[in-house]
This record gives sequence, structure tokens and C-alpha cells, in this order.
Amino acid sequence: MDDPFTEPTDTREAILGAAFRALRKHGYANVTVQRIGDEFDKSPSLVYHHYDGKDDLLVDLMGFLLDRFEASIADGGDQNASPSDEGGDMPPEAAFERSARDQLDDYLTAAVDPESLDDPYAPDARFVTVMTDLRSQAASDEAYRDHFDRSDRVFGEYLERLVREAAAETSRDGAERTDGERPVDPATVAATLQTFATGGMFRWATTNEKGWVADSRAGIDQYLEATLPLVASAESDE
Repeated sequence: MDDPFTEPTDTREAILGAAFRALRKHGYANVTVQRIGDEFDKSPSLVYHHYDGKDDLLVDLMGFLLDRFEASIADGGDQNASPSDEGGDMPPEAAFERSARDQLDDYLTAAVDPESLDDPYAPDARFVTVMTDLRSQAASDEAYRDHFDRSDRVFGEYLERLVREAAAETSRDGAERTDGERPVDPATVAATLQTFATGGMFRWATTNEKGWVADSRAGIDQYLEATLPLVASAESDE
């Protein structure tokens, strides 16, 4: 995954870029404010001036990346931005042309098999490991918990929109809901995918054996194939 801070616009972005590089290099447990300062091309003392400690800085880093992702999907023209789990610059224009189903596939693959993605804007294996470390801090740190509450809301809304769009694509392809089948709430499908991805990230980052990846992806793909034709359209919700 490419560094999203190659051209910082101010001191804050320069410090966040240093934190991003140090975090990827050393991991959460071994990153320190000093090591972040070593990645900073100005006086390392500025890091201490702007932040109380490494957790204060890392929470701000995640918030900044989430802000950028949220901005990239805020407008209708950008609604097909590639999900990067808070970890990338705004995607190239070509990413907006991909189908919603393809974007859902990328989101799921990034969670359980990041090494297979060949996309400079997608989270790579190192970033998935780091994000797992950071999410673990939310078990005992309220600032991290608040961040991941917000992150889950942002990605949940994004996934719900993709589910609706993928369901519409499925409908255009001829897979219609038959009489007697109950419509499925797209928010329910989005929550299921998000929980699968979160659990998949933890399992991927904390195990050496990866034989489960193919089976779990096959299962979630079967779930989507069976469920997308049943997803309620926006019109039927009204």
C-alpha cells in the first residue's frame, strides 16, 4: 500500500506521515514517539509539542485517514471509492468504474487475504496486522473505542450502500426475488459482512496457518449469492 503522506500540506500531516511510516516499520508495541520523530524531517521536538504521547498521535492518525476515506465516498460521484480500511489515499478515477459487487469482493479479500491484492490503494498485509493491533487497544482505551465506533459506522453505511447497489446489479442480471421470499434488510447484510471482515482480520493477523481463508471466502460468497437477490430495494423500504 502506498504512503498517503508523500506530499504533506502542513506540520500535522507531516507528523502523521511520520507516525504512519514508523507504525508500519515497528508495529504498535515497538513504536515510540522517538521513533516517530526519527521519521520526521523537521525537529522531532515538534511531535512532543503537538501530541501528549503515541496513543494520542495514533488515534489522530486513524481519524485523519478515516476522514479522507469518508470524504472520498461523500459525494455521489465518488460513491464507488475503493475501501481501504482507513489505510490509503483517495483512489484513482478508475476505481469509481468498478461494480458494487467487485468492491464488496475487494473489501472481504482485504480482510482475510490482503497479500493477494495487487492495488497500491488497498491495505497490505503489514497494514492489516497493524490495524489489528490498534483495534485491540480499544478493549481498554476509550479513545480507541470511540474511534472504532465511528469507523464501524462509516464503513457500515458504506457497505449498506454497496449492498443495495450490488443487489440492483443482481436484479438487472435477471436474479429476481420469487413470490413468497421475504426481503432482506441491506443493513443486516452489511452488518454480517462487516463482522465477517473484522473477525477475518483478527484471525489472519494472529495465525500462521491460512487454510481457512479459501473456505471462509467460499462461504461468504455463497451467502452473498443467495442473499443479494433478496435484498429489499430502496423503493420497497418506503
